[in-house]
Amino acid sequence: MARFRFPVPVAFAMAVALFLLLGLVGGAASLFDVSAIRAAAPWRDAHPHATSAVILFTKLGYAPPLLTMAALGAGWLAWRREWVRLVAMGAAVVGGRIGIELIKLIADRPRPGFEAHPVDVHSQSFPSGHAGNSMLTFLSLALFVAPERWQRPAVAVAVIASLAMGATRPLLGVHWPTDVLAGWLYGAALVMLAWWWVRRRDARSAA
Repeated sequence: MARFRFPVPVAFAMAVALFLLLGLVGGAASLFDVSAIRAAAPWRDAHPHATSAVILFTKLGYAPPLLTMAALGAGWLAWRREWVRLVAMGAAVVGGRIGIELIKLIADRPRPGFEAHPVDVHSQSFPSGHAGNSMLTFLSLALFVAPERWQRPAVAVAVIASLAMGATRPLLGVHWPTDVLAGWLYGAALVMLAWWWVRRRDARSAA
């Protein structure tokens, strides 16, 4: 198994601190957030075909596609009897999704409301579920399911795919940029913690 040397306690603490900061400073009171959302509207009006492609792509970030990907990965791990990785991946993906919904209820940040949303939204804004859940799913698949020789490129692809997924949300005017940044941090931090746990288990088994 490839060894990714994360300074886990420090990195996780920094991610939590930045996540909390983004929750405090973002939203309708943030000049950065408001400016970004208002700048996206003219782009959508000027590029209807590109906007349609963005809408199509963002639909891959809803629960059915992401959970299907995770279930396929979990099935592969179960077939290979890699139970530790299966538990870690399940905890990250499923537990992470539940955590996002709970945080949304607690933070209760309204979504941008300058104009009609081009896609359906049904929950509060912070953190972005598309950013957080895509990072949870893609990064988990890269670390826990991808073959060892492909793990590093798989991680790179997973991160790029999640960054692209999250970026669709402010572009469509349905999330503040700080929601998306927080979602990425949240997803990456949870998977990092799960991967660290797996590494510790492997080290103890090899000792």
